[in-house]
Amino acid sequence: MKTGKNTLDKADSLRQKALYRQSLSVLRAAQRSIDSKDYENLFNCHLLSGHNWRMLGDFVKAIAHYEKAELFAGKLGSKSHQADAASSLALSHRAQGDWKKALALLGQSEKIYNKLDDEEALAFVLWSKGGTLRIKGDIEGAIKAFSEAKRLFTGLGDLHAAGYCLNGLGGALRIKGAYKSSLGNYTKANALFGKLKDPFGLAYSFCGIGNAMRMSGSHDEALAYFRRALRVYNRIGDIVSSSYTLWSASKSLAIMGKKAKSLRSLKEAEKLFGKTRDPRGKIYCLLSEAELKSMEGRVKTAIGLAQKAIDAAKKHGFAVEACHSSSFLELLLQGQSAPSLKKPLKDTDCYKKLGIKKPDFRNLPVNIP
Repeated sequence: MKTGKNTLDKADSLRQKALYRQSLSVLRAAQRSIDSKDYENLFNCHLLSGHNWRMLGDFVKAIAHYEKAELFAGKLGSKSHQADAASSLALSHRAQGDWKKALALLGQSEKIYNKLDDEEALAFVLWSKGGTLRIKGDIEGAIKAFSEAKRLFTGLGDLHAAGYCLNGLGGALRIKGAYKSSLGNYTKANALFGKLKDPFGLAYSFCGIGNAMRMSGSHDEALAYFRRALRVYNRIGDIVSSSYTLWSASKSLAIMGKKAKSLRSLKEAEKLFGKTRDPRGKIYCLLSEAELKSMEGRVKTAIGLAQKAIDAAKKHGFAVEACHSSSFLELLLQGQSAPSLKKPLKDTDCYKKLGIKKPDFRNLPVNIP
């Protein structure tokens, strides 16, 4: 149906401009006008709806739409459509912390795309794998995936996608402890997205630059970038990215000694992580809350919170977060309730195994990357 396709094109254009709710409004109208046997347009309608809800942080609705897209892909008998739905579904499960399911779905898609020799789709799978491996705690694997995806997207002339690979690399390198390289990648992404006028990509890079500066101790500058990111995220309705930005801002504020402001930012982050059902975000908030309690002298309460963080990290298989949580608990169990330590804690084996730099645990709060 020609009218249906034109409507879907309009919805996709709105989505690419980060106008997610406007796109959803158009898609709802489109779905009413599409014939019940028009599986192609129904597939596209649900796939696009899933993309929008995912960006808005409602992963339950996103998954429901992606599963309907899978259904119509089956009716069409299209392997490429099935792979598109599966790879998109993977991102929603990843956002809820289920990296194992995400990797399985991406593996299914990768097999199909390899048979179809679809280089662009394979590049997307690699980018998706990069973020999923980062959540798993395989940081070297994430860096390799992002790097290869960037190479492929650059060769294909897809600058937008290459920019997101730069952002992904920036995040993985920060976790590794390579803060200068992290800043370099985010800065390149920022310049690129500025030229492309991509609001989400730009905000993503603002937050990344802020985090790289936070890890280098430039907290005033970091907060300025976090504010810039939050302005964009609030405008486009992205609560997923806002939650992590608020947590990062809370960390800088705590290190600067601005406890009241840090706590307010932390509580806002906790609220948003609750809405998106993000277990990783909740772990970071538990650790921040434990630090604040410890600095107040409430070490027993802090120990309980750190243990909750460890349990959650182990439950979901988050290797990096489990390492952070265990290291912080070790600090607390040594009976160190003062805000600074004379000697750093002994190296924790988990950081060496993961191939990442251990945060400096000599001072509370710990500047976790």
